[in-house]
Order: sequence, then structure tokens, then C-alpha cells
Amino acid sequence: MKPGLTAVELEHCREVALKPGSLFEFTSRFLPAERPEEYLALYALVRTIQLIPTAHVDEEVIWAKLKWWSEELAAQPDAASRHPLLRALWSSGARKKIDTGMLQRLIQGSVSCIDVAPDSDESDMFERLAALGSTTIELELALDEAVIDKELARYLSAASGIFDVLAGFGNGGPPEYERIPLSVLAEFNLSMQQLERQPAELAQVITRLAGLGLDWYSQGMAGLGLAGLDSTNSNRAGKHLRLRWAMESRGLGKIKKNAAGFLETGIRYGPADAWFAWRFLRQLH
Repeated sequence: MKPGLTAVELEHCREVALKPGSLFEFTSRFLPAERPEEYLALYALVRTIQLIPTAHVDEEVIWAKLKWWSEELAAQPDAASRHPLLRALWSSGARKKIDTGMLQRLIQGSVSCIDVAPDSDESDMFERLAALGSTTIELELALDEAVIDKELARYLSAASGIFDVLAGFGNGGPPEYERIPLSVLAEFNLSMQQLERQPAELAQVITRLAGLGLDWYSQGMAGLGLAGLDSTNSNRAGKHLRLRWAMESRGLGKIKKNAAGFLETGIRYGPADAWFAWRFLRQLH
């Protein structure tokens, strides 16, 4: 454990970031052995802020929480009075690599998720998800002290967003039908109300969206080599971020192949996924 990082702070990060059955709970097993605390602190902070708009509280409380976090992120990062997640971010060494403006974009992203109307089509969905997901990718790239082409990052961000949207349909929580573009509903001659009553049709929609996410991953990864290099920069995205992209793409492939099964069981990670992750990381250098 990093000097200055307390066991209480680290455990708090684990409780927040390692949601049972989540992708990060799986990929965290493959974090760099020399600095896992950086990633735990970052993902805990990101998840905390991203969950605020969906909390079952009055909208005034949501806005108050976002305002409080915005002020907290802008304060001196090494102050002892900071929230445990921010103290962990500082003590782990992650905060020294991340500028305040980048953290504030987490707040802006959460604000944009309040009272969101359904996207009209796939292009609108792409733009929204690309903007929303780019901050998390940029934050992890900052930990790796790396950069990638911005247009490639947009495709990867949007694809990650599709993965998150679909994962929500299989995690046992209430499905967010409003996150499906209206053009996709029209393609199948469906309404949101009909989806609730017709799981077979929902499976077709899920298959369609999984294919869309795979297309975006294909375009995002097209300019990246196996080592995560783009054509203009020699800095590499870290192994964890590249594994995350690979696992999200793998997950979308499984969903597309058997959407009905996914809706029944959700996404589960087992020995085959661990073997895939191990082989994937072995290929990186």
C-alpha cells in the first residue's frame, strides 16, 4: 500500500469501485501490481459522481450533491479535510497526474445526465455517449501518462457507453428503455411501452445496439495497434485500459450472439474470461 494511504481509505475505494459482477470488479484483478491504488481511487471517484443523477432522491438533493463535489474537486487536493476518495486519490499518487479541469468534467457529465430525452437516432446517441465517456478514458490515460488520437477516443468512448447501456438491461435493475434511440424503436415498429411487454422484441433491439457498439469499437480500434499505439504518438494506453476495451468488445459480441440469454442472466465473468484476459495481456508489450 502506498505511504500515506490509510487502510480505511483504500477499503472505502474498494467498496465503491468493486461492484460485484461489474467489469471493473473483474479487470481489477489484472491491475498493475506496482500501483493498483491509483486505479481503485479513480474508479471509485468516477462511479460515485456518475451515480448521483440516478439516485432516488429529490432533484434539489442531486444538484446540491453535484455542487458539493464540484467545490470539493476544486479545493486543495492534499488537504486533510477532503473526502476519503479524494484523499485516496492524492495519497495513491493519481491526483498528481490529473488536472482539476479534467475532474470537473466528471461533474459536467453528471449534469448532462439529468432529465435526458431519448436520442433521436444513432448519430445523436454516438455524440452523447462519446462526450460522456471521453472523460473517464482521458482520466485513465492520464494515469498512464499517455494520449491517443481524439477521434479514435470518441469511437471508443461511444462504444463503452453502448456497453454500459446494455449492461443495465441485464443487471437486475429497472431497464432504462429511454436510453434506446427513437430511430431504433421505429426500425422495429415498437414503443417503449411495448418493449416492457414484449421481451422477444427487446432482444432484437439489444442485438441491434450490440452490433452498433461493435462497429464503433472496430472503428476506434482500427487506428490502434495491439500495444495501443496510434499513428502519431508513441505513448501507450496502459494495459488495464486496453484490457477494458477488449473485455467490453468481447461482452458486446456475447450479447449480440445471444441477447435473449443475456436478458435472463446478465453479463457474468468466469474462467473463460479470465483465460482470455490473461492471454490478451500476454500479447501486450
